[in-house]
Amino acid sequence: MEIEGYDQVAENVSLRATGFFRLWTAESISLAGTQVTAFALPLVAVIALDASAWEMGLLTAANSAAALAFGLSAGALSDRYERRGVMLVANAARAVVLLLIPGLYFLDMLSLYAMAAVSFTVAGLSLLFDSAMASYTPRLVGKHNLAQANSWMQGTVSVGEVAGPGFAGLLVQVFGAPLTLLLDSASYLVSSLNLAKMPKAAPERTEGEKPEPHFKAVLSGLRLLRGDRFQRPLVLGAAHFNFFTAMFFTLYTLYVIKVLGFSSLLFGVLTMIGGVSGLLGAALAARIGRKFGVGATLVTVFAFPGVTGLLVPAAISVNKPVAMLFIGISAFFWSFAVVINLILSETIKQALVPDMYLGRVTSAFRFVATGVEPFGALVGGALATSSFGITRTLVLAAIGLMASAFWPLISDVRTLRDITDHVDVQAVGAGGPGPGPHEGEGR
Repeated sequence: MEIEGYDQVAENVSLRATGFFRLWTAESISLAGTQVTAFALPLVAVIALDASAWEMGLLTAANSAAALAFGLSAGALSDRYERRGVMLVANAARAVVLLLIPGLYFLDMLSLYAMAAVSFTVAGLSLLFDSAMASYTPRLVGKHNLAQANSWMQGTVSVGEVAGPGFAGLLVQVFGAPLTLLLDSASYLVSSLNLAKMPKAAPERTEGEKPEPHFKAVLSGLRLLRGDRFQRPLVLGAAHFNFFTAMFFTLYTLYVIKVLGFSSLLFGVLTMIGGVSGLLGAALAARIGRKFGVGATLVTVFAFPGVTGLLVPAAISVNKPVAMLFIGISAFFWSFAVVINLILSETIKQALVPDMYLGRVTSAFRFVATGVEPFGALVGGALATSSFGITRTLVLAAIGLMASAFWPLISDVRTLRDITDHVDVQAVGAGGPGPGPHEGEGR
């Protein structure tokens, strides 16, 4: 069975009738495995290898480096090949690669460098899976169901952020960190069993059209992103936002634990508040977008985390109960706004970008938006250790976050009332119709 073009999905077809919830189940199981890996890998390094702070930094950097190394190629590959097949291959490869860690551990051959290589590879395969998923979803559910589908997907992420660390911690406690990764490997295989029952979705091409060469496809993704009147300001806003978010969260844990004197348990509870509010944001995103307009909502949710972020450095000047309230309010509204932003931005992209370019635009967007994070973290660390100080650096980061609303505010994004009013894949581009980036017209 093959999915036809997503314009052909009838508007009266419900999300359930499209088969979306089988896809959602597969993605949820895959995300559960990812949560376990994110928690268990550092524990393997600390418990089994007695890793130093530098080695832990190396392990973290290996994971982050995958976005820069594979981010653009992942989207080009998902646009070249049938999307369900790409997801199945990515799942199978992740399952096999993760088996290396318990295998090497029991052979007494595990090293930090082997773990870093596994982390790097799994992160790259996850990018491939996510790019294919982003392209597959609109073909399956149709444009009119996109906001609701993305709300379900982002809701799963929020639940994972609340329950994932606790569940992973329980598994590590019962089975040990290396064996827990066996369960993670199995989760990718279970996810694949659900995906295997889904219809195929080959990229849409005109009859006789051949896929672009890989390097040319990668460049076209960046060119599409640059030329689109909606995607360009959104990716600039996201990069701006992520730079200052990295700057903020590099210091956040240190500030709350060391400066404010919160216990690890209290910090964990307050962090869970963000996951709960993210789930609420996922449930309300489509409704809020319809009520206030997608553009106005996006401008607001770009700025709002910075407003609530100011409560964190302000907590130093109040007593501890009020400081707890400040941190809790900040965590709640920060996650609420970010999740709404992610859902609406993803829906705009999936609805307006032509299917044959969706994977590479997704990965180009991620490459630009997340590639700035290491630099934001370095700037935050440097300023905090200088005479400027940690509190002022947090204030500066929060103000910088508010300023990210500038990009959607000065662009056509602010005019968006309803996404479907602007859907015309032939007209998505730099001002009007065009044959596509490979012919020099942009998108």
